[in-house]
Amino acid sequence: MRFEERDDLLKPGYLKLESGIQRYDDGYVTIAALTRMPHCRAKMVHWWFGWLGGTDQYKLWHPRDHVFSDWEDRGNGGNYYGAKHLVHERLGDSSPIHKLRIHFRDPHEIFDHAGYDAVDGVAVCARAGSLEKPVNMGHMCHFVRNTDFGCEMRTRFWFGDIHSQDPGQTLPEDMRAGIRHAALTDDFCHGLHQHATEEMGYLADLLPVLYRQITGDASF
Repeated sequence: MRFEERDDLLKPGYLKLESGIQRYDDGYVTIAALTRMPHCRAKMVHWWFGWLGGTDQYKLWHPRDHVFSDWEDRGNGGNYYGAKHLVHERLGDSSPIHKLRIHFRDPHEIFDHAGYDAVDGVAVCARAGSLEKPVNMGHMCHFVRNTDFGCEMRTRFWFGDIHSQDPGQTLPEDMRAGIRHAALTDDFCHGLHQHATEEMGYLADLLPVLYRQITGDASF
């Protein structure tokens, strides 16, 4: 599943790739992870990204891999659309620290409007890029839909659409291809798949109690 096929996530049921790594001949990569979250609801995941703040809170999400958290351009009232999450994280015990700028976007900018509004859930969408270099690596989405048992998160990283974080600058294709080759290694892709599976497992465990304690909302 490529980024151009993202509206397939709006369909009921499951897709061919729900957990794993798919490489394409042009150097693009899709990384997928599926997390079932008993006793959680999509609204809790949306709240989490609006509530999540500094490093101490970030470490709740993955005590080993998460190292540092800060924000840019964040609005008040828990609105994270348009904000940039600045993070340092590992992708496993032996991983170097990756320094990332994650630029969150309104899901209506990503998905078909009517199709998205018809889904019983929420999508957390962003452009994922480097904090050390002004380059974005591609797109990411945590697509959460409610279920009888709680909710489930279908994570997608669509990497390979390399572009400058400066909207006025266009990178030549040979440079973009070189960045793809250097950055999207097997170690990175497998590490990210493992990390996404683990961190969303942590979130599934902590979120139901944390959400109710802080918001006072006990509805399901």
